[in-house]
Amino acid sequence: ISNFQRKISIPVPKVRTVLQRACRKLRFKIPELSIAFVGERRMRRLNREYLGHDYVTDVLSFPNVSQKRSLRAYGPIGPEAGVTGGGEIIICPAVAARNAKRYGNTLEREIILYVVHGILHLCGYDDHSPEDVKRMRRKEQEIIHSL
Repeated sequence: ISNFQRKISIPVPKVRTVLQRACRKLRFKIPELSIAFVGERRMRRLNREYLGHDYVTDVLSFPNVSQKRSLRAYGPIGPEAGVTGGGEIIICPAVAARNAKRYGNTLEREIILYVVHGILHLCGYDDHSPEDVKRMRRKEQEIIHSL
């Protein structure tokens, strides 16, 4: 778990616990998983560079990429930073803070939602069609309630 932004405090122990419990609940064994918290400019750049969307987003997931560079290393994050057979979840806490206000959540709960959402993407869940969104939301809530 790496924090590349300074504006918002990250509850690292809670994130680690959620990550471990969610993976157990999903029976998802991952050799290595990186979570990076980044600022809005970096998140927008990553979203544009890897998904072609020119806006800041809340969470990105990059599954099964090759090991080239540790997230702890200075430099870019995204698939080029890579984790063999694992994955990478990138979260923007500034977006989480705005969304927490908008939806009446705490910031911690919003960040937990993004961690779970990212893990589900790494497990193969998708949110492109309305049916996929419903399926993913149900699974998110199931996991969060079990935590």
